[in-house]
Amino acid sequence: MAESAVSQSHPLDTMLAVSDVIRNNRLARLYTRVLELDSPTVEELSEGVESSTTTVYEDVKHLVEIDLLERVTETQPHRYRAGQIDMMIQASGETFQITPTLLVALAERRSNENIRLYIDRHGVSGLATAIEYARSYAQSKMNARIMAREQDLSVLEAETILQELEEILHKTEPDTATSLDIQELDAAVDDRVDE
Repeated sequence: MAESAVSQSHPLDTMLAVSDVIRNNRLARLYTRVLELDSPTVEELSEGVESSTTTVYEDVKHLVEIDLLERVTETQPHRYRAGQIDMMIQASGETFQITPTLLVALAERRSNENIRLYIDRHGVSGLATAIEYARSYAQSKMNARIMAREQDLSVLEAETILQELEEILHKTEPDTATSLDIQELDAAVDDRVDE
């Protein structure tokens, strides 16, 4: 097998590998499908997708080469697992966290009109920012009004994207969600409003 671009663990190589998946929706959907199916074979990945088995095989091979997928069996048929991604990128004074949640949200833009519209209006960086808000939202540390004010959105748009992303977070980052504590949420809102 060719040496992986990410195997050297250089952050720039990892960033380039992830950017490849961010730009290619087919790769993002494949990565998401591997997360959902938990160690599938290429044949299992090919079921219910628009791409041919050959294309899926080539895409899996590419994702393995850039270390975003890992082959977990040595015998045929091979099974694959999604590699964990957790990167921080700083640009123009802002910090963005890149995790599987972003890749899953990007993959869902094709079937989820709310996510697609949000990306059209605010770009991938806007979606990455919304995911940060959604983590706080899922932990009952924030609400749509705060996001709307801080990101200059309508409350409806903020609430819509937070709800869509919260569903994705429950799948990709199940430890993020907490039980709702209304008093704690009210106190947090009051603190942020006073700022």
